[in-house]
Amino acid sequence: MHPMKVVYNSRIKPADISYITQNFPDLDFVLTYGPEDVARELPGAEVMFITNRVYKEEMAEAVNTNADTLKLIHFTTSGIDNALKAGGFPKGVTVANVAGLRGPTLAEHAFALLLALSHRFRDVEAARANRQWLRDEITAKVTPLRRQTMCIIGMGATGQSLARKAKAFDMRAIGVSRAYESDDLVDEVFPRERVNEALAQADAVMISMPSTAETRGFMNAEKFAAMKDTAFIVNIARGDLINEDDLIAACKAGEIGGAGLDVQMQEPTPPESGLWDEERIIISPHIGGGGGGPGDTDLEDMLIENLKLYVEGKPLKRLVDWESMTA
Repeated sequence: MHPMKVVYNSRIKPADISYITQNFPDLDFVLTYGPEDVARELPGAEVMFITNRVYKEEMAEAVNTNADTLKLIHFTTSGIDNALKAGGFPKGVTVANVAGLRGPTLAEHAFALLLALSHRFRDVEAARANRQWLRDEITAKVTPLRRQTMCIIGMGATGQSLARKAKAFDMRAIGVSRAYESDDLVDEVFPRERVNEALAQADAVMISMPSTAETRGFMNAEKFAAMKDTAFIVNIARGDLINEDDLIAACKAGEIGGAGLDVQMQEPTPPESGLWDEERIIISPHIGGGGGGPGDTDLEDMLIENLKLYVEGKPLKRLVDWESMTA
């Protein structure tokens, strides 16, 4: 009897997955580095690890064409939106991800963007570049976070981490969620149908919801009109949750105070995008979940945990109902 074959597709060549493989001496691990490798190695494999970043059209074709024995695709990312857009997965294949892995780090970056907006670091940097000391001018525009209200749209792991940090900044936190209930983290939770009520209270709006057919373009002209004209919005989830044309228009019209975006509709953001030109918008290049380094084994530990469950025939954690997301 042949050992179970596991394909691990890596973006980095050469890759070192020994931290994972040493836990499974009876499994046959094969490293791949792209669609051609996957097309060659996937036949006969039962499990595949891959990142959403590389799951594009060529990869989707390689997977869907050669998944004769494939039962589990396990993403090394929380998002699977690229994969869904590129062609999805073979029918009946189970999909899992690492949802929540980077929640605390994403929340840190969201606060970095919010603080840059509220403490006017764009003005600070412009003054520094021009060797100007504009203390009075910039101080007059600073907006302290203390006693302000943060509205968190999406109360998963990242949303909950945002709420904890909001409390540390002496902010009031409210949430928008289909299932989360009020607790010590958030003072009130609104269903999505009442999101405009929540937005009207908010001084800071943080987007941490998943991208689905139901949520794409969720933040649009109607939602921006419901916000305070001094409120900031920060998105560290997925770029397609915000209608960017509506956002730019709202910023230009002074309907909102500004925006911090770690994610955009098109990445890399094209040079002709109006996002670059709007002075009320701060952009970072999708680095919110970055970091780590030697000894940062949180991702591998999550993968090991689920692979052990799979080998033992037990229910997996962080399963993704991808078929309903594509319905």
